[in-house]
Amino acid sequence: MNKKLAKPIDFDEMYPGRFIKAGLLLGRTVPTTILSVNLDELPDEDGKERRQGVLTLKGKDENKDLVLNKTNGLCLKAMFGRRVADWEGKRIWIYPDKTRFGQKVVDCIRIYGSPDIKSDIEVEINLPRRKATFMVMRNKLEDQRENPSPPPQQQNEPPPPPEEI
Repeated sequence: MNKKLAKPIDFDEMYPGRFIKAGLLLGRTVPTTILSVNLDELPDEDGKERRQGVLTLKGKDENKDLVLNKTNGLCLKAMFGRRVADWEGKRIWIYPDKTRFGQKVVDCIRIYGSPDIKSDIEVEINLPRRKATFMVMRNKLEDQRENPSPPPQQQNEPPPPPEEI
């Protein structure tokens, strides 16, 4: 007998794989833990193999990998330092967002912050051929009202409890 599965909410839920996808977060800021940081050879947009950092994140049902783009790498470095072995075991919050990739705007996953940092940290994101921007890594989740991705909360309504990936 076939086990009936939950009805999918997002397209990404229908095609699971090794890597976590923005759609799997269902618009929420989600807590997770960095289990490991590795290098992997992955195809770029031209199909050429390129060395890329990959985080393995603790999931509720199964662990998932997250390709470490430069923006997220700079955020992690600002919070936890240059030595990537020190990132392992750190708790972070991730959320779905949009970014420009070549000529397209695509879904992505960003790092919101970590309860493991003492205070908020402003991070300069300076990428090639782009204007420098700043992101703030938060040490408390209730600051998510400033995060453009999660839906705004009504006054006097507590934020929903975070769920693991």
